[in-house]
Amino acid sequence: MIRVSIDRNSRGQIYGFTARNHGAGIVCSAVSALVMNAINSIEAFTEEEMAVDMPDGKKGYIKLKLPGIEAGGEGKEADLLLSSMLLGLNQIKEQYPSQINIIDPDN
Repeated sequence: MIRVSIDRNSRGQIYGFTARNHGAGIVCSAVSALVMNAINSIEAFTEEEMAVDMPDGKKGYIKLKLPGIEAGGEGKEADLLLSSMLLGLNQIKEQYPSQINIIDPDN
C-alpha cells in the first residue's frame, strides 16, 4: 500500500510530505507523477528553499520539506502547488481506496 504523510504548519499550510511504497503499477505511477510534478513545479515557479530526500537504496521513497513554510513563512505559491498535489492524491484514493493511504492532519 502506498502511504503519503502530509506535513502542515500551525496555520494549516502544507510544508512537506513523505511518500512511501510508490513503486510499480498504474496507481504508483500516478502517485509518482503527482509527487514529482509538485516538486518540479515548486522548483520552477517559486523561490522556496526546499530539501528533497530520495535515497538511492530506498526505492519508492521521497520526502520533501519546505523550511520557510514550516517556520511560518507565507509560501502561498508552494502551498497551492502542494494542495493541488493533495487534491490529485485524494482523487486517486477515491478510485483505489485499498491501494493508497493519505495521512493528513487536516482530515
